[in-house]
Amino acid sequence: MNHRLATILDAEAANTAGTKTIDINIASPISRIIVQFKGMNTAVEPTAHPAKMIQKIEIVDGSDVIFSLTGMEAQALNYFNNGEMPYNGMMYVNDTYAIATYHIDFGRFLWDDLLAFDPRKFVNPQIKITHNKALGGCAPDAGILSVFAHCYDEKAITPQGFLMSKEQYSFDLATNSIEHIDLATDFVYRCLMIKSLVTLKQPWELYNKIKLTEDNDKRVIFNNLSTSDLLKFFRSHPPVVENIVHAMVATPETVYCSPTYDCRLSALGLNALDAALYCDESYGGTFSAIATNAQLAQWHAVGYNPHGSLQLPFGKQDEIDDWYKVAGIGNLKLNITGGAAVAANSVCEIVSQQLRPYGAGA
Repeated sequence: MNHRLATILDAEAANTAGTKTIDINIASPISRIIVQFKGMNTAVEPTAHPAKMIQKIEIVDGSDVIFSLTGMEAQALNYFNNGEMPYNGMMYVNDTYAIATYHIDFGRFLWDDLLAFDPRKFVNPQIKITHNKALGGCAPDAGILSVFAHCYDEKAITPQGFLMSKEQYSFDLATNSIEHIDLATDFVYRCLMIKSLVTLKQPWELYNKIKLTEDNDKRVIFNNLSTSDLLKFFRSHPPVVENIVHAMVATPETVYCSPTYDCRLSALGLNALDAALYCDESYGGTFSAIATNAQLAQWHAVGYNPHGSLQLPFGKQDEIDDWYKVAGIGNLKLNITGGAAVAANSVCEIVSQQLRPYGAGA
């Protein structure tokens, strides 16, 4: 057998918020690590998207940070990497599990023989998962955490490196204000991802213009382009399709979904035909739903840009030689202009995915 699914952490209770540190004791190269969290709902009113139950995922080797993203950042990057979201059990029903899954991809695709995480290249690699069941689903009172790895078995490969994904920068957005961000110039870039998620806000209302420039405008990669245009131009992935089950109430209630741009919803009552079943437009990963009290409904959400994210791809994403080479650049600056009416406490996150070759600090 050339490939197999290995268990890094068997399912265990994660009822108390905290950080779980796990040694990666797999000797074979790893193509993907999967983190899954389940929260047992105790109510019907949604608290937040299930993905929020994982606050942060890190892979470290001592002080060396190999991967570091929030749960929502990881899911959004999964979508842009693979053209689909990892599994989310979007259950907003009492006594059921809300489930969130996160993929940590080290290659361009699953089972990429050229790019994979090789634990033998490191001293003591560990995965650290910060979790809080109360942050997603419907007020869960119990949590379950598990971790798996898609690893090579009998097939021997010699990967040349791996994809290193990190949040490089985050800041508080301000209306019409420009944030000047110095980006790392250590490794080749496959892509950048910008993310900001606020209820009732579309991405372009939060981060409105984007400029990426080298060496004081010696070369301009993105010249103050409008986010509302980029959301339409970078549309190479299929839409996010999500089925959401919700125990309805007779007053408008906020329900959470993954897509945040050009999102359309339809629904069907699961108990009986419900003439009162409807919702408003979806913005900021939420929609307001109403129906006959105590009826179950299944919502079908279709849209783009999960969790308020926008990917800036560099070159053909499956061709390593076409990615953005930054060696020799003195200064790489990303300028983000806030929207015209940024909501209070709006945070913008900048995520990078870079090619890290073995022999370069690994």
